[in-house]
Amino acid sequence: MKKIVLLLVFALALASCSNNDADDVVVVSDYYGKWNQFAEAPYANDPSSTQFSYQFNKDNTFTKTRNYDNKITTLSGTFEIKTNENSTVFVLTYKEENFLISSCTGGLTESFTLDKNGHLNDNAGMCDRYGKYKKAK
Repeated sequence: MKKIVLLLVFALALASCSNNDADDVVVVSDYYGKWNQFAEAPYANDPSSTQFSYQFNKDNTFTKTRNYDNKITTLSGTFEIKTNENSTVFVLTYKEENFLISSCTGGLTESFTLDKNGHLNDNAGMCDRYGKYKKAK
């Protein structure tokens, strides 16, 4: 009888510990449209943390807009979305170099990864660039 109880407890423990990774993934299937930069505490009230937005178009072009200190700057280019079972990455390529391109290595590209909350995170974060974006409604 003890063996049966232990077997049932073991089976219950094993079943309760199973991991369902699908619960951790937010599916964003409509990437097109406007994405606005946002900041979480302690930077939520810092205007430099909410100055950028991106408009992704269905023809795989995009526009990056910076609205800071009453001055609007726009950049544009093309983008592609690379997906695999673990991630979705936006790779943006600009037409010309500009200091507003967020990249650790310089050049004409920047990239963002879609997180489990449906936010785009700037991949240049490892070199102290901040950028977290959510899709506008």
